[in-house]
Amino acid sequence: MKRLTPLLLLLPALASAQDRGELAFTKACAQCHQARTPTEPQPKGVQGARAPVGPYMDQVLRRKNLKEVQTWVQSPHRINPKTNCDTRLLGPDDLDALTSFLATVTVAPPPTRQMMLRQQMDQLVTERAVREKAEAEAKAKSQPKNQGKK
Repeated sequence: MKRLTPLLLLLPALASAQDRGELAFTKACAQCHQARTPTEPQPKGVQGARAPVGPYMDQVLRRKNLKEVQTWVQSPHRINPKTNCDTRLLGPDDLDALTSFLATVTVAPPPTRQMMLRQQMDQLVTERAVREKAEAEAKAKSQPKNQGKK
């Protein structure tokens, strides 16, 4: 119980840091980026829905580490002078909160039922193809080679 007390006292601070990171993302990044790639296809022509201009942040973090993202956020025009990324709204203390938020939010969501069923179906089709190929090879080996020749 004594060990849990400090952790319980830190929970509100951690939640506050998460909220600050989300606020920083909304303030500086959400105009062009989404934190996570949508799992379900978005219907076309929906009022108020628009595709992000910049890449999804979970996809960026698959290619880049958090330090590289921090360097980008600090000065995007040094890395790419032609970028439209404007991070001037972020204060220096917002940077750590933003990267912490991205590290937690961009964890891949659990697969949807449809995605799981698709993966199972693909796996079954692959296993069946391998099995049929092995059976065809076994059948070809068991037949005599000079069959039908005199």
